Amino acid sequence: MSFEPVDVHVADLTGAPVADVLVKIYDPTGTVFFTLAVTDEDGDASFLLETLDYSMRLYKQHTGFKQPQLFSVLATPETNAFSIEAEVFIMPIAKDARMCCCSGFFRDLDGAPLRNLEIHIKADFEAAVLESSAVIPGQRHIRTDDEGYAQIDLIRGGCYQAFIPRMGMDHPRTIEVPDALSANLPDVLFPVVGRIMLDPPGPYEIPVGSDNEIEVIPTVYDSAGRELTGSALEDVQWSMGDIAIASVTPANTKLTLRGLAAGTTELRATRWNQSIVRIPSLAIEGQPVAVVVT
Repeated sequence: MSFEPVDVHVADLTGAPVADVLVKIYDPTGTVFFTLAVTDEDGDASFLLETLDYSMRLYKQHTGFKQPQLFSVLATPETNAFSIEAEVFIMPIAKDARMCCCSGFFRDLDGAPLRNLEIHIKADFEAAVLESSAVIPGQRHIRTDDEGYAQIDLIRGGCYQAFIPRMGMDHPRTIEVPDALSANLPDVLFPVVGRIMLDPPGPYEIPVGSDNEIEVIPTVYDSAGRELTGSALEDVQWSMGDIAIASVTPANTKLTLRGLAAGTTELRATRWNQSIVRIPSLAIEGQPVAVVVT
């Protein structure tokens, strides 16, 4: 027997590569584990395996695969390339253009699907008129299925109160629905600042001197895709990496950048609220942005 390179390529039904798929290699019975790898941004994972028979199992949240995948490693390298088809969950969209289909998955502490989770959602507004139709406030009850999945259509831009009895919350959470046809329900329930856009986009060059400044207009979005108000000062902490080189003065709708000393630094944005844990813990998209003072 010899060891041969083995290449695994994972793509969805459209042929697009699927990244971050955990690929585990076992014996044909699935009882003896050998090795694992994770697909890269091109959907590829590589192994060095003996010329034997194997089984392959693949894992990624919200993605389905034929399990297990049986294969043999031969002594001819060009035969040891395997293409795997993935069925990726596609978020449903609301059929009514004035509604947002909020859907998503829930897990328990050991990562298993959280079944039969009750979520109560109540309108946080008086009677409304939506395109000449009356909307009478009331309460909706949804429950996760065996896969930990739930979905509900809510009015785009609407404000609601959400209560999850299993969380033991004393008070309902106020949630705001993004102006979109679809949204991830966990992000609607537990939003954090997700990304920012700056106008002009940067990087920025500022001459030294108190009279020299640049005004930047930020647009801030939460993780559900909802646009926050102005500079989102209650949600975002704006700062400079080196306060000796440049300063930033946040206002309700703009940021004012000033050059203090020659050098290079960064305009940064961090979340004020750290109570909602995100795994993996990703920084706000769209920052930091380079600032050069000349």
